[in-house]
Amino acid sequence: MDKLKLKILPKVSLITFITGLVIIINSAGWGSEAASAFVRAHGGGIDATQYSAILQGSINSYCIMGAVLLFIGGLGCLMFITFFEMQKQ
Repeated sequence: MDKLKLKILPKVSLITFITGLVIIINSAGWGSEAASAFVRAHGGGIDATQYSAILQGSINSYCIMGAVLLFIGGLGCLMFITFFEMQKQ
């Protein structure tokens, strides 16, 4: 790996990891806000089962997005640590 990649990879990986963690932690609140915005956009009159399905879907969407970013960031950090340890030997 060239030196520029070695400087950028750990920073980008760490930022991606932290972003994924923040999204997962806030997924319930953000999912609730998204479901409420959906209800307001459709006149405010939907039944409880519809709202529950929209709420759960919104929360799951944020959780999945956060998990993907967390995994990619963690994998990048792990790759950098492994590469760094191999360079020491």
